[in-house]
Amino acid sequence: MEEIKSFVTTLASMIILITAIELISPDNGMKKYVKFVLGAILIAVMISPIISFISSGEEVLSKKIEEYIDVTNNKSIETNSEYNENTTELAFKQSLEENCKRLLKEKFKDLDFESTIDCEIDMQNITYSIKKVEIGVKNKEVSKIEKIIINRNDESTEVSSQEDRVENQDEIIDYLSVTLNITKDNIRVYKIN
Repeated sequence: MEEIKSFVTTLASMIILITAIELISPDNGMKKYVKFVLGAILIAVMISPIISFISSGEEVLSKKIEEYIDVTNNKSIETNSEYNENTTELAFKQSLEENCKRLLKEKFKDLDFESTIDCEIDMQNITYSIKKVEIGVKNKEVSKIEKIIINRNDESTEVSSQEDRVENQDEIIDYLSVTLNITKDNIRVYKIN
């Protein structure tokens, strides 16, 4: 705040001095040169706080950057360990889901699969336990058009569809139960349209 006060005082003093010099200077060919020199002095006075801020501000700015880097490094070490653990668990879960899909595609070649696995992963002991498995099944063949029945008596439409049960559902559940070492109750198989 003191710097701003001294800058304003200096600037006001210089403007008064420049105005006084312009008033007492003679009206001849030299006046334009005097105005040029006085303008240059005024510009130098106006720029001087910026130059001092840049020269001394560099040290202050360097200190602030170093403090920020130290604080950020301490936080990033804590955050990085949490991030690595979460990322590893997510990658493991995705890999488990992809492997499940691959195993099912190898066993049931005429079907496509989507898998979602809910599991607990303990990266400390390198163990996991699967809570629930959801498998979406889609037949690769072209599906038949479902029959639509329109009831004209009460002007309502009703769609009659095939049961949502997958044709190999029991085989898929048995296979996953053995492969993933999970009870059949925790496996859900549904049809994808």
